[in-house]
Amino acid sequence: MDKQRPLVLISNDDGVRAEGLDLLVKEISPLADIIVLAPEVQQSGMSSAVSCEGVLDFRCVRKEKGLEIYSATGTPVDCVKLAFYTVCKDRKPDLLLSGINKGSNSSINVVYSGTMGAAIEGCINGIPSVGLSQCFRMGEPICYTYGLPLVKQLVADLLNGTISLPDGVCLNVNFPHGPIEGGLQWCRQARSKWVKEFDYVGKDAQSGNEQYTLGGEFVCLEPDAEGTDEYVLAHGGASCVPLNIDMTAQTFLSKMKNNK
Repeated sequence: MDKQRPLVLISNDDGVRAEGLDLLVKEISPLADIIVLAPEVQQSGMSSAVSCEGVLDFRCVRKEKGLEIYSATGTPVDCVKLAFYTVCKDRKPDLLLSGINKGSNSSINVVYSGTMGAAIEGCINGIPSVGLSQCFRMGEPICYTYGLPLVKQLVADLLNGTISLPDGVCLNVNFPHGPIEGGLQWCRQARSKWVKEFDYVGKDAQSGNEQYTLGGEFVCLEPDAEGTDEYVLAHGGASCVPLNIDMTAQTFLSKMKNNK
């Protein structure tokens, strides 16, 4: 690696062979040297899970000038932690990117997202970190093309100091399905939840146990509220939400202290 160029660490939750990861590497390679350490297989919905038991297999997938790709048999957070312990132990990355995820991680989905788990882990370790996700519609092909120029510009701004993230803050970026209107828009996380989350399959023929599959319906609780990620995405914009890793409810904490 050329120490004169910035170093970007990339992970994801879709796995080391994911299209979004490959496109992300190609898009930002002119800006920095890149180390990828991503899960060997898909790890969607793993949030900030870590592998407390068992052994992680770690391997080099490919090495070339300015690019090293590795995989591990763990969660996205496992991969980020392992990168800091191995391939990045002698040089701290200037930036961590997670993605580009296949599917939205806006609103409440940030709680469940392995993509954002990796970004949050980078933030915990003092690395400017960004989760990147591409929305798509069921039954239609996913297209990353429209968001890639915005990714490149955001990465350039973070590397050259035009955007400086405060300590303990990472970014959750989501791109809409189709062409982007209005560019990257800073906004807050919309209030939402998942409902009707399970489908009944039937009873297992051998055990007699009931079986369910996880699915669900996403419901935005404030669809008309401007300035939220769901509103921005619904109107063709790309949403960018700054997230605190400190989840303290500061307003309520102050209220309770003042009540004493």
